[in-house]
Amino acid sequence: MNVPERLDLPFFAYGVFCPGQLAFHRLKAIVEEARDATVTGDLRIRDGLPILDAEGHGKVSGSLLSFRPASAAEAYRAIVELEPDRQYRWAERVIAGTPANILLGRSPLKGSALVDEHAWDGRKDPLFTAALDVVRETLASNAKFEWDLRPMFRLQMAYLLLWSSIERYLALRYHLGSAVMCKIRNLATEPAFREALASAKPEPREIYRADKPNERIRLDPTNPESCVEYYYQVRSNAVHRGKAVVTDHEIVQQSLTELITIFDHVRERAFAGAMP
Repeated sequence: MNVPERLDLPFFAYGVFCPGQLAFHRLKAIVEEARDATVTGDLRIRDGLPILDAEGHGKVSGSLLSFRPASAAEAYRAIVELEPDRQYRWAERVIAGTPANILLGRSPLKGSALVDEHAWDGRKDPLFTAALDVVRETLASNAKFEWDLRPMFRLQMAYLLLWSSIERYLALRYHLGSAVMCKIRNLATEPAFREALASAKPEPREIYRADKPNERIRLDPTNPESCVEYYYQVRSNAVHRGKAVVTDHEIVQQSLTELITIFDHVRERAFAGAMP
């Protein structure tokens, strides 16, 4: 996606770049002023992303972000690096009496749903609320191994759901495209991940890749990158291979217990740190 024509204009954010949302960290250091504002239109959701229908007659709340003049180009590059052009297009609108750049939804009525509220809040994303409740409930009720394998399968389903939540978090924070592994590696760079990992104190262990049986992945508690790779490999093995029964139950249960606690801390710290 290209930057807008006029880089000297402020940016009206109504999604992930609003103060308090997951991508605001990309702009926080170069925002000169953030003002609450509204724009005419309808707020819709498509593929989990907020889009603005400029033909709508409602009001959408957001934040008018003014950048330091010397950093405006940097700010807009950060925006376009995250926002997919298949979803958005640039436009100029007068907002709160000020000309501003805004991202409008492309063909906003196609494949989208109208949002009842006037403001989008990533904290309320179902993958950060109901989904994680389901993960915790499943973990608590399936701790005991059974030979019919139902508890193990439930734990695996919960583990896959947890990773859906994590990938959603990483997409909103780092990149909305499809480069999954690039986004996942960002998790290990977050100070909150390192803090939670140190608190969880996972035991060193290793597993073999289902697609490359001679290659093993080792979890080293002192190496956050290895931990992210290990936890993701547990997910991949659950999807792509047969079951080793007792061993699989123990591996998934242990990883699920650690990772849900780590992700709760990472997510909470990210939202807290996104305030101006």
